[in-house]
Amino acid sequence: MMTLRKNIFLVIVGTFLQIQRCESVKYCQKAADSVKTVQSCPTSKTEWDDAARRKNCSRIASTQRCSAVDQFVYHCVINGYRNATLEVCAPTRIIFGHCVEFNVAGGVIQDQFSARCNESFPKCDSHYLSSTAYKYPDCYRLVQGKDIYQSTTLRITTNDTSATIDLRKTELFPLYVLIIIVIIIVVSFVGLYIRRRRQTETSNNTGEKTKLLSRNNDIKEG
Repeated sequence: MMTLRKNIFLVIVGTFLQIQRCESVKYCQKAADSVKTVQSCPTSKTEWDDAARRKNCSRIASTQRCSAVDQFVYHCVINGYRNATLEVCAPTRIIFGHCVEFNVAGGVIQDQFSARCNESFPKCDSHYLSSTAYKYPDCYRLVQGKDIYQSTTLRITTNDTSATIDLRKTELFPLYVLIIIVIIIVVSFVGLYIRRRRQTETSNNTGEKTKLLSRNNDIKEG
């Protein structure tokens, strides 16, 4: 019983964290306004810091509402179509096992889901901060290959602005899949719990009936 409750609790907590993580992926106008196409991106910490000073993201960090001021920093990443490299001031994010991109239409830094990290190409870590993209030059080489990735987009409107969001490459798509899987798991656990409880109740009732019959027989024989 304790194991069942623990498993259900872990599933619910995991789902909550995924939803919370996805809610942080939102259109950022200040980031979209700061985009500039560049010929190449820095591939060392020194070059990155020099480029960050030139971009001077701190001048707009205090005027944006997309993240904490200290998290709104310089990035140099590929675009969503893998045909350009971009300099942009944007909220830093943790990237999980993919190259990092800036989705211009969506106004967000996010995983480039068509470029999964591996041991051959492109090489990148299982998780890293988007503001350390210079460590993974293979991801910039995707642009040199002109491997253009066409994706499905969705137009959404909020109180502040409207934007075209890349549905397949934002984390909303895998979240939907995750929610379905979680629902199936929770329903299975609940079904198993109910089945076991009914079996226990049936067994207890059967035992009580047996005891009652045995007692009646003893009374009759007495």
